[in-house]
Amino acid sequence: MATLDKPLSEAHPTAMDLKLSAELEARLHYENVFEAPDECARREEVLGEINEALQQWVRDASAAKGIEDDLEPRCNLYTFGSYRLGVHGPAADIDTLCIGPRHLSRSEDFFGSEFANFAGSFYEVMKHHPGTDKIVAVPDAVVPELKLVFRGFEVDMAYASLPTFVSVPEDLDVCQTTILQNLDDASVKSLNGCRVADQLLRLVPNHDAFRIALRALRVWAKHRGVYSNVLGFFGGVNLAILVAKVCQLYPNAAPSMLVYSFFQLWDAWQWTTPVMLQLIVDEGHGLRVWDERVNKSERFQLMKIITPAYPAQNSTFNVTRSSLHVLRDEFKRGREACAKILLGEKKWPHLWEPVPFFSMYKHYLQVTIVALNADDFKKWEGWVHSRLRMLVQGVETCSGGALAAHPYPEKKRDPTRDEETHCVYYLGLGPSAPIPGQNAPAKGTLNLNGAVQQFQMLVTNWVNRADGSVVWQPGMEAHVKHMKRKDLPAHIVAEAAETVRKGSEAEGVPPNDPEAAAAAEERARAAAAAGAPAGEKKRAREDGGEGEPDTKRPREGGAEGGTEGVEGPTGGNGAAPATERLEPNEAPAMTANDPSSNGDGRPGDAGDRPGATVEVGAEVDEDERVDDDVAGPAAEDDIAGLNDDDGDVAGLAPETANAGLPKSGSNPGLKVSFASVVKR
Repeated sequence: MATLDKPLSEAHPTAMDLKLSAELEARLHYENVFEAPDECARREEVLGEINEALQQWVRDASAAKGIEDDLEPRCNLYTFGSYRLGVHGPAADIDTLCIGPRHLSRSEDFFGSEFANFAGSFYEVMKHHPGTDKIVAVPDAVVPELKLVFRGFEVDMAYASLPTFVSVPEDLDVCQTTILQNLDDASVKSLNGCRVADQLLRLVPNHDAFRIALRALRVWAKHRGVYSNVLGFFGGVNLAILVAKVCQLYPNAAPSMLVYSFFQLWDAWQWTTPVMLQLIVDEGHGLRVWDERVNKSERFQLMKIITPAYPAQNSTFNVTRSSLHVLRDEFKRGREACAKILLGEKKWPHLWEPVPFFSMYKHYLQVTIVALNADDFKKWEGWVHSRLRMLVQGVETCSGGALAAHPYPEKKRDPTRDEETHCVYYLGLGPSAPIPGQNAPAKGTLNLNGAVQQFQMLVTNWVNRADGSVVWQPGMEAHVKHMKRKDLPAHIVAEAAETVRKGSEAEGVPPNDPEAAAAAEERARAAAAAGAPAGEKKRAREDGGEGEPDTKRPREGGAEGGTEGVEGPTGGNGAAPATERLEPNEAPAMTANDPSSNGDGRPGDAGDRPGATVEVGAEVDEDERVDDDVAGPAAEDDIAGLNDDDGDVAGLAPETANAGLPKSGSNPGLKVSFASVVKR
């Protein structure tokens, strides 16, 4: 299939490229990204068992509707996501789509009706299946799906009913556009998961190099805290699209050069320009296609990574100014790290050293999500988590563009509370990226009351998209608290310090497949020997042939397992220089008062919305410095123009850091303040 751009280089890998690629693959075996062969076989068995349950349900439900057996009603089960692309890890969930016949609807037959006690629904079938450990129905999501844990594997299952089939053909091609005719929006979005994955694999010239590079970059994104599409960072789809674009531009490159080119390209990219794998074509089926020339609102999206399947959509519409600033910094740091690796100064673990999030900022927002029971909590946590980017945007708006909120994707737990009914998310508060042509804000007060109050009202006003019924239940609460770095919980600080230590020492985990790991190391040694000069080869032989690749072994006592790079169900075609990331400056001084309460766990004001309270600390003097016991130098905690007069600004240079960013209405004369958000 024709691609959008001609390759920039069709050069084949050098000996050094092959050596670095072999070392990269060998190191990935110690990063828990490959699945053991027995686990891969179990996944296939689980999918087969679920498919059998689906076919039996279709036959039973069809008979109940008077559909005779001679019509052979049946459905198809498809996979997408990381499993379809062949880059899933040991703990990855399985994204699936069931395409059913026209007489079985999503709402009545797949999910079932609560008033009918879900009788005859697939939800009821799986709820009573002996292999089901947990099951939760999410019918009001953008992509309605069943979330279940089946024989130890997490499985997300969407459903789409095709109006043209009583019996879905086994060889149905989901990439044909006619399949989208007369479907509702939820069905189109469900089908697009499979369609995008298939198109990606069709447009990538070298599947082996693509998969290895994508595995490495998924490790980088997770360790650096930029792997969460719902929070405005990367998800599996848009990261795969970026890697696929690099593969198109360098079709013969080795994985090591694909990784380096990834950071080199996207660090220099002007994000006002969309990233596309092929030309956008409107197939004429009445579906909205991303086109900023027609849809004016799409011109103001900060990052534009377009899906390759019809209808083309922007997979990064969630990106905010804060998250774009973080991504730009990470692209620059990644380019520098890869340059050092290519020069032999560093090893591959340097690329994905864990981000020291809990020592980067002086001020944080703590968002605690709680519910009365585990079932309510799973739904409530998913809803609040999906709205956190609204809190980020609220901070940006209320501060007039002076502040940025950096959300940390990993959820935390309080060891003193029930882990089944609570979790905690953190947002770091720091200076926003400088906007070219705009003066830095002077000292003053930044009032974030509106951001917190708007977030409260948003999460508590939770209704079902389908019927408008209220989903919120008593006991579902979201507490927002401002705290300084020195006041972070001790277990959070200790856990973060241990994670950073392990990352800096390049500690991995025992490989899930020791044989595959040993084979990868042997290939790395062979590549190193083949690419070494004659003098180095002689010295290596004299030293006993030691040419260890970048595979520092983990400490003894780790869990044993086994895995190698497993091809997904797709078949056998299987994967730069700058400064270290500057520490964000200090957030402006903050003052806060305790909110009033109605005595029933609800805030006294903010529209009397239940379940969302704001807890804020005591007043903080604006010139207070970081205590000596807090990690990180105080000099790196300053925000230019707000707390001091040095004029230093962390981040990229104005001429390159924020190209294409829209100007915000920054209000000069500002100082951060947490006033009382609610009043009696």
